[in-house]
Amino acid sequence: MPDNQGVPVDCGWAWVIVIGYFIGIFCMVGIAKSFGILLVQFVDYFDIPVAIAALIMGVSGGVYTLAAPVCVAAGQHFTQRRVVMIGGLIGALGLSLSGFLFSIEWVIFTFGALYGFGNACLFGNGLVIIGQYFNKRRGLANGLSLSGASLGQFAIPPLLQFLLDTYSLKGTLIIIGGMYLNVIMCGALFRPTSFYSKRHTIVDSSKEQEKLLNKQEDWKANQIVKPAEPKDEEAAEYHLKSSGEGLFETVRYRASSTGSVVIGSVDSLHSLALDTDNQSKNKMADNEENNSKNKCIQFLSGLLDFSVLRSFVVILFILVSFLLFFGHFNFILFMPPTAGSRGVSKYDTAYLVSITGICDLFGRVLVGVAGDLQFIARYKLMGLATLLCGFSIFGFNLAQEYWLMAVFVGCYGFLGGCYVSINAPVLIDLVGLKLMPKVLGLVVFIQGLGAAVGQPVLGAIRDHLGSYEVVNYICCCSMVAGAVLLCLYPLVKKVQERREATLTAYTKEVVLTVDS
Repeated sequence: MPDNQGVPVDCGWAWVIVIGYFIGIFCMVGIAKSFGILLVQFVDYFDIPVAIAALIMGVSGGVYTLAAPVCVAAGQHFTQRRVVMIGGLIGALGLSLSGFLFSIEWVIFTFGALYGFGNACLFGNGLVIIGQYFNKRRGLANGLSLSGASLGQFAIPPLLQFLLDTYSLKGTLIIIGGMYLNVIMCGALFRPTSFYSKRHTIVDSSKEQEKLLNKQEDWKANQIVKPAEPKDEEAAEYHLKSSGEGLFETVRYRASSTGSVVIGSVDSLHSLALDTDNQSKNKMADNEENNSKNKCIQFLSGLLDFSVLRSFVVILFILVSFLLFFGHFNFILFMPPTAGSRGVSKYDTAYLVSITGICDLFGRVLVGVAGDLQFIARYKLMGLATLLCGFSIFGFNLAQEYWLMAVFVGCYGFLGGCYVSINAPVLIDLVGLKLMPKVLGLVVFIQGLGAAVGQPVLGAIRDHLGSYEVVNYICCCSMVAGAVLLCLYPLVKKVQERREATLTAYTKEVVLTVDS
């Protein structure tokens, strides 16, 4: 139902936004979570340690970390549509240029830095614009749009392995770069909500003009003009003048707000109304021009606004986000080489990644619907899902047979999908929609930090110990720790409320003391 500004909340173009974000996330996450397959290829092609090859995605995560708050703030000032389209172009160029494989440093820059920047432009801005277009169905909208990650994770790994066998590593990188160009089309669908406010203003202006035209037709039909003396500033004077060719009516009225006089003919009353409307628009444009002078200052202040860290709840959620993302994202990157070290074939390894993707899809949609029903607090659903997801990683580490590994990665995918889908709605529940863009920038920053630090560090641990099992155990412990901390939310909220009450009471005492 459209709101009072004409924005189609929970209906109409809002679902087109979901489709666009779905396609963008399909490409972004499908490629990122298939990197474990490419990791082995880079190690063999350049003959380098796993830690160096992991730097590719580590740098991608680092750039994502640094650029995410900038991109979210830029989306607020320059619209999400423009930022996402520019990011899609840069990310596609990075992936395609990495196909030249000049050196590992070249791949780290193109695949890592440029692709990471494209992802930063897409992810946060997509969540923000969905939050603007949805209210009652926000959980379902996030679940459906982010399910593109599940289908990408399901479809791209076997495709990637086929491309590697058919076109080699060089051709594969060029092809997936072309695939990433779809992000530009997705960004084009992100229509700003300001579009509807302008349209709403135009419609109101048209209605006023129609009323004026109706009055004109009535005056002409009666052909009677009664002269009237102006009694005050809001009165109008009508004079009748004759010419040899016909009747020419002149309208003279005084605008009460400015005292200025406007003279014109009744026949041009429609144009007169347009001119008056244009005058008001010009005043608004002047104000916008004055505001644009401070745009850079506003941009930087929004980017560097860490005032949200005064809230204990925000600090808790940021810490939880780091631990959960560190464990969840890094496991899927090291899972393919872990399976390969146990004698699993390349295509069977790719199918394991696909299993996590399809199970991830069911988790996203199911928890999206369950979250909207609100039969249980959404943060509790997220805590339970991430706790069980950590245990699934633990079970995979102990499994030796392929079918058992498939079962545990399926559980990991389903529970991970629940976590990713409900993450943004939980953020809104905890901090509110008003603070969501600012906090989301920090959350994306800290999640990217987990990816940037995680892959090189975990890769170095694998090179030192010669085994992937320890890496998986670290991911397991990280997810379990994040789930336990999230369960402490009610306690942290009470502490924050007591702190706010104490500060309020102290402020009142100071005011009373000053007055006395």
